[in-house]
Amino acid sequence: MNIVLFTPALKTSAIGRMVSRVASELIKWGHVISVVRSEDIHLIAEATHDFGVIPIAWNDDEMVRPLMQDADFVVYQIGDNYSFHRGCLEWLARKSGVVCLHDFYVAHLFLGWARDHASGASQVVERWYGKGAPSAFFSAASTADFIRDTHQSMPMTEWVCSMATGVITHSSWGISRVKEGCAGPVQVVPLAYDVGDTLNQEVGPHNVQCDASIKILTVGHVNPNKRVASVIGAIKSSQPLRKRCNYQVVGPIQVHSVNELAALARNGGVRLRIHGEVDSQALARMFQLADIVCCLRWPSLEAASASAIEAMMHGKAVVVTNTGFYSELPDDCVIKVDPMNEVASLRVALERLAFDDDLRQTLGTRARAWSTNTFTAHNYARQLAEMGKMAARSAPVIGALRHFASVLESWGGKDIDMDEIVHPLQLFQDSDYS
Repeated sequence: MNIVLFTPALKTSAIGRMVSRVASELIKWGHVISVVRSEDIHLIAEATHDFGVIPIAWNDDEMVRPLMQDADFVVYQIGDNYSFHRGCLEWLARKSGVVCLHDFYVAHLFLGWARDHASGASQVVERWYGKGAPSAFFSAASTADFIRDTHQSMPMTEWVCSMATGVITHSSWGISRVKEGCAGPVQVVPLAYDVGDTLNQEVGPHNVQCDASIKILTVGHVNPNKRVASVIGAIKSSQPLRKRCNYQVVGPIQVHSVNELAALARNGGVRLRIHGEVDSQALARMFQLADIVCCLRWPSLEAASASAIEAMMHGKAVVVTNTGFYSELPDDCVIKVDPMNEVASLRVALERLAFDDDLRQTLGTRARAWSTNTFTAHNYARQLAEMGKMAARSAPVIGALRHFASVLESWGGKDIDMDEIVHPLQLFQDSDYS
């Protein structure tokens, strides 16, 4: 098949890294792959992952248009970051395709799109969430307020999925909104991930700390929903943890957050080191040196967590919040904490792990075995190819649905029940034609 993959390609993109592995599998099986970079224009010159083909910029119409015309199907990797996924939205509106949805919350993505499409943005929000929704959506005073006010009531998941002929996502917890938006097939497929050669690399003597401390690690963009302050609070509340643990935080972070977290740790007697953003080799070393990895989220917004998967693949004891994607991880591979009693639950989990070497080893061994067998590029590529075939069969149904809906709206129809339109068309989707 001739497959066009829209994806962020720059090396800092975990999605781009995943797609490079999947593209390699698809090429190995004889598919013809084209990669279109989806980043905002100011990022197009950045170095890319190796996809086995040379990526094309999404805004190069002369190059992209012929690829779209010749494609058997098109795949759009979508996450909640407009700077990384702008090109996906620009072309998805022109040619529908399979959406690989990495976040069940894409309100920030929509907010970025709205800045470039101001005239129609309010109508989109109103269409999905009602008359009063636009004023509430666009009035938040801060990022924290915006997430709080929209993550349950206006996540914009339906909006992006409504443009797809089919959707692949990576966990089940947010699937109902996906199905509300997408009239085509929807599949849950484990994220494709690997840690390259780092599992086979030994940690050099110059990296080994000569103390008996337990090293706790958090990785990712440092913001309130990563719950770093809660980890500090849990360590602060336990004298044994304060004495034994060093807490390492790795990832992009704003200066005011550095100051706030450092003050919180200092006042609580917690040994904290904030490393900021590091390269892939340094990140691998941080995982190797860690004894415990905290992958906490509240609220949970993503369909899967690369940092949790990577920690498991490194064979680490992983602590997660019992919500979203993390709640679907096997109970014998991670320790789950209660988000409604977060600090106390976290303290108990950290005390268990910090003083039980066997427990850490057992959890890590199970986590590595399960994750390396589950999150594979081979499986993802296979299911993506199958989704392409299913989406192609559903495309006429979706086209008919959109046509009938537009006709009814032109006749003055309001509050149209799409199920009443979709149900009679299922006979086409269920029949075996190609």
